[in-house]
Amino acid sequence: MTCPDIGSGDSDGLDMRYWRPSPDGLVCEAEFTTGALFTPRGAGAPQIDPVRKPVRVRVHLPAGYDPSAEYPVLYLLNGGAADHEQWSSGGGHITRSVERTGFPGIVVMPEGGKVGFYADWHGSTYGNFAPLWETFHVEQLVPWIDTHFATSGKRAVAGMSMGGYGALKYAAQHPDVFSAVGAFSGGTDIRRPDHQQIVDDGTTLYGARFWRHGTGGDIGDYGKYLLPGNPDALRRTELVFGPRSDWPSYNPVQVAESRPDAYRSYQGKMALYAGRAEDPYAWNNALHTTLKQQNVPHRYCSGPGGHDFTTWTPALEHFLRHAFAPGATTCPDGTGWRQEP
Repeated sequence: MTCPDIGSGDSDGLDMRYWRPSPDGLVCEAEFTTGALFTPRGAGAPQIDPVRKPVRVRVHLPAGYDPSAEYPVLYLLNGGAADHEQWSSGGGHITRSVERTGFPGIVVMPEGGKVGFYADWHGSTYGNFAPLWETFHVEQLVPWIDTHFATSGKRAVAGMSMGGYGALKYAAQHPDVFSAVGAFSGGTDIRRPDHQQIVDDGTTLYGARFWRHGTGGDIGDYGKYLLPGNPDALRRTELVFGPRSDWPSYNPVQVAESRPDAYRSYQGKMALYAGRAEDPYAWNNALHTTLKQQNVPHRYCSGPGGHDFTTWTPALEHFLRHAFAPGATTCPDGTGWRQEP
């Protein structure tokens, strides 16, 4: 694997520390520092030094990548308790999926935090700082990719589990940035007590940490990454996402209820996938029902698997065809997959 020369790589709020093949040789990998991870916030001075932590992004380039051409881009988001490696060497096999589908574009796999939830956190940690994941991904990384690679301006966003929620959230907030959205076993409604409990449990365990070699390496400083106090699940959800009054602008089911045009703008290039042997099946049923009531064109496929790559790999491969290739099949091929009515 060789990675094309992209110069110094410093632009769009990102300072590039390196650009090279990933350790497993499957994809290219960049490491940055950015003021978005972390930003000082709280009652006192940040208690970690440096505050800016290195964050990594993996990029899969098409075979025969030509810097004079134009390529569509898929932003592929990781799930909870995972990292930027998940789709390439953490259980996913992006190279194989791209080969099987013939996807002709670029796949960008950014770090999303162990439990970052694709939000600019509203609360601050014990260490007086906060992660700004949405700022990093949408305001910095998207233009950085367009600056350094041959992109066409056509972008999709997709992800699994927490990343599925993130894809739906970003799609609702940034229909001017993305033209297709896919959620694989994604969360759909942070009003639900079970969703809030996931936020509570995750932030209690991981806090604002990300990537096992980055902030996870701060032995003895773990407590500084945690949200202060011991609020209930609702309050902790608000510390991550902001007050409930803001949720209708990005919480997927509420977006479908109150501002369905945000999802209508995708003109059918919106797809939900879930395994029937997992809780997100019921969550996605609720979003699917609301989208149907609001006459939002979309596709919803369910499979026989659970909350793992038996569901996510077929979903990804089908979404690549659905979003970028005409004439995609109704739902993933294989025993047990079906289109929900």
